Amino acid sequence: MIGILVGTNRVGSKSRLVAAQLVRLYAKLDQKIEVIDLGALPKEAWSGTVFKKLPLSILPMVRRTVDCKGLVVVYPEYNGSIPGSLKHYIDILPYPEALARKPVCLVGVAHGAFGALRASMHLESILFYRRAAIYPFPLYLPKVDELLDGRCGIKREDIQKKMLEQSVGFLEFVRKSAL
Repeated sequence: MIGILVGTNRVGSKSRLVAAQLVRLYAKLDQKIEVIDLGALPKEAWSGTVFKKLPLSILPMVRRTVDCKGLVVVYPEYNGSIPGSLKHYIDILPYPEALARKPVCLVGVAHGAFGALRASMHLESILFYRRAAIYPFPLYLPKVDELLDGRCGIKREDIQKKMLEQSVGFLEFVRKSAL
């Protein structure tokens, strides 16, 4: 099973639209998908006591993250970094077992011309610390507003091809990581 993590809790997020397109793509590749959407984090996730004991309401989302064989993180760049909600979610995941040696694929979404490159550097550092196996071919989607065709997703064939190539390559990476 592949987990697709929507790396923001912002309402109306472009990352959510890209993640939905990736869900359809992985389904066409005959993959079972679990969507892990930070927009669905219960309010208890933000409690000051969450690091002492995870509330029961958070456990299903955490379990889906821990149980997936590979994790695709679709994240926006906010002020040159990742959203605080994504960092917070990674922080509440059990250490080290949640991400240690888990194959992780990165898809960065940005309004600017660099396509979440700066955010990617921060996220890769965090995932490296958490001992994740980072797929070495991230996908950066710059000027995402120009790429998205309404609420349907990205229609540009060159970007769809890159998404497919990354997805096929990541599935092979997951398979080899399991050996």
